[in-house]
Amino acid sequence: MPSQGYGTIGLKPAIITTLQKATDEYYPGMFLPSALIIMMNEIKREYYEVGMHSIKIDFSGRYTSLTVRSDVKIWFEENYKILKEKYEKKYKANNFTKFASIFMLNMFESKAVSQNNMIRLKEADFNWLKSEYNQRKKEYESKYGVRTFEHFADIFLKEILERINSAKKILAL
Repeated sequence: MPSQGYGTIGLKPAIITTLQKATDEYYPGMFLPSALIIMMNEIKREYYEVGMHSIKIDFSGRYTSLTVRSDVKIWFEENYKILKEKYEKKYKANNFTKFASIFMLNMFESKAVSQNNMIRLKEADFNWLKSEYNQRKKEYESKYGVRTFEHFADIFLKEILERINSAKKILAL
């Protein structure tokens, strides 16, 4: 897809400023178009979903254009077709340009929400995980074909989170 070229999206100055601040927060030193590529891929991989957040939008000023890779623009257009009515109802986004602006703001808001639900660990916090790996290395190799610490950590932590989610469901009854 990237070899197909680039597309432009019209954005108001306040929106570009807001998006650039969010880019600086989540992807320091990266340009907004590159951050949008990463976020699109994260969303496609279902790391998080784009929710509809309460956003104050300033559509004043003259439009400027943001150049993005064509696959990103196509993805925005696909989402526009799917979410057009919902965005028109909630945000009065009656055209693609307004939709794209609000959708990008919602992408960053959703990223912020997903970051709030992440577990932040220091390297020292992995000592228990390393000892679990040493204890369960043979079991996980035969059971799951695990050969690296990283693969073990993915599976082991996923199992723990599944148990936590099951416990939440039981306690919610």
